[in-house]
Amino acid sequence: MTKKEMIRKIAAELDIDQVLTGKIVQSTLDTILDSLATRGKVELRNFGVFKVRKRAPRKARNPKTNEEILVPAKSVIYFRPGKNVASMIASRQPVSDNKS
Repeated sequence: MTKKEMIRKIAAELDIDQVLTGKIVQSTLDTILDSLATRGKVELRNFGVFKVRKRAPRKARNPKTNEEILVPAKSVIYFRPGKNVASMIASRQPVSDNKS
């Protein structure tokens, strides 16, 4: 689902303007990103937890030249689904992704 599809669905369900819905969705996403950047964690009850984790530096190898390179440390976003989300996803049939 894209952000545009999400906006259309929410606007239709709540019978409100798509422009207003778009502003609300964008504001929500901006708030989540801001909180991740400043606090490193966002917990949405009955949905899940987003956390920023540090990934240690590591050695890797360039497959073309076989040269060893150092991949620097970086921050990554990790999502741990809540129990409700995990059980809902587990009960659904997997959807094939035809982006080959």
